Amino acid sequence: MSAKQLLPMSGVISVLLIIVSFIVGGETPEADASLQEVVSYYSDHDTDLQLAAALLGLGAFFFILFTATIATLLRSAQGEGRPSATVSLAGGIVFTVGLAIFAGLTFTAADVVDDIAPTGVQTLNALCVDMFFPVAVGGGAFLLGTGVGLLKTDALPTWLSWAAIVIGVVAISPIGFFGFLALGVWTLITSVLLSMRASASPGGPDEQRA
Repeated sequence: MSAKQLLPMSGVISVLLIIVSFIVGGETPEADASLQEVVSYYSDHDTDLQLAAALLGLGAFFFILFTATIATLLRSAQGEGRPSATVSLAGGIVFTVGLAIFAGLTFTAADVVDDIAPTGVQTLNALCVDMFFPVAVGGGAFLLGTGVGLLKTDALPTWLSWAAIVIGVVAISPIGFFGFLALGVWTLITSVLLSMRASASPGGPDEQRA
């Protein structure tokens, strides 16, 4: 299997890593949880939370690869100078930065829980829970740019393009958490379809001679 076929699967890898990171990390305390509850949680789960943060960071890395795959698809189908491809790429980058921020805050809180003042851990936890704007804004821009761009091509089914637009709107709404979940499902489907399409398309000269 060529790199051309494997690269679209970065979306699947990213989603799976993010899901596993949530499972490993468990449910963190609410932003307004008591000082004792927060410190106790991070002390008892420090190793698991650091592992979860590492998995989330790795998931963010693979989402960057998926974002680049989508941007390349849009540019090859539309040509240069179309804003939808730029919005999609920029949104994917911001979304990935948001994931990396969550990963960094979680890892830091778990790593220093026994070395800093309890209020410091409580602050880091509040940021872990409520600093969701980069993820929401980035995810919404990625989906809207991708959805609009794909409507102008036959690269993927039309229903998948409209789904991206709808989910993108939800992602930047008060129910953005459901948009985040739907983005994961959309990414899985799109990643698999793009990989299948790459497998079915004729290879380049080197692949044909092989």
